[in-house]
Amino acid sequence: MKHYFSSLQGKRSLPGCTAIARTLTILALACLPIHTAGGAEDGNARESDSWVELGFVNQFDADFEDDDGTFDVRGGSARGQFMIRLDDDSVRVRVRASYHGVEYNFDDPPTIAGTEFKPFNTIHVGRLNPMIDVRVSEDWLVFAGPLLEASLENSADLANSLKWGGLIGAEYRVSPELTLGAGLVGVSEIEDDFYLQPLLLLDWQPMKKLNVHAESWTTRGGRLEVAYRLIDQVEIATSLSYRRERFRLKQRITSAGPPPVARTGNRGVAEDRSVIPAVRVSYLPDADFVRDTLGNIRIDLEAGVAVAGDVRIEDRNGSSIQTMSYDPAPILELRLMIPL
Repeated sequence: MKHYFSSLQGKRSLPGCTAIARTLTILALACLPIHTAGGAEDGNARESDSWVELGFVNQFDADFEDDDGTFDVRGGSARGQFMIRLDDDSVRVRVRASYHGVEYNFDDPPTIAGTEFKPFNTIHVGRLNPMIDVRVSEDWLVFAGPLLEASLENSADLANSLKWGGLIGAEYRVSPELTLGAGLVGVSEIEDDFYLQPLLLLDWQPMKKLNVHAESWTTRGGRLEVAYRLIDQVEIATSLSYRRERFRLKQRITSAGPPPVARTGNRGVAEDRSVIPAVRVSYLPDADFVRDTLGNIRIDLEAGVAVAGDVRIEDRNGSSIQTMSYDPAPILELRLMIPL
């Protein structure tokens, strides 16, 4: 059963600087996150119990609709999963972790609260999600676990950038080709109400080489993807996803703009949201030296467009100061999945 944890394509990334690249490498080798049920029966690295994934993303220039400002985003990510099977495979304990960092480059700073300035720069997001799966019957599986997250601009106050929560749900295998799941995920928000969201899962294989996958198991958004295996080593896919990232800023921003002198205490908050239609091409190398060294690795190249995007700026209490919509922006992402 391919399972919702297998779709680790989530979009979001980490910055292009030496310190962050070093952090990425450490995380990829030492940490562990998300998964899939079953073994690597068709050579897909995403079907391994434990794996790591490295990624790089670039969102190209976008213009703010009601302002002369422009910006682009680039960065990278490290994420993965480690899983232990217990009690004849009826109980599984998983630890999922991820880190991504992106760098917002405001080439032409927007005007916010009457002042032209760059509202933020490098953003760091780290997540930890231990999970337990219990198979209560041949067709039913229940899962639950806590969530811990830190989301902040570089140099912002970590203690005021933490989020916590959890998720609970169940999966039902309707047939060997169709698995459905549902549940609830809840996470505290930075200067906002506790965020509750339905958890929806779908894994459907209407044809031998065709797979339809949908999930919305995090408050960062959801994803629907249709994938087709052209040959054993090549898969193509099209997807539609919703992206939402909310993070603490290092500077305090009010309706009169940023203060001329830094002050202590909580800073402002920002949120970046968009909808992303995309296409993906995946390659699974079958060369013996690659398999012997790295196993059944998978390389993904994904191209999309961020549409209906906006950046929301709030003060330290979560009150809106300004929402800036931006024009469609091309996105290119490269990922490497390595089974452990």
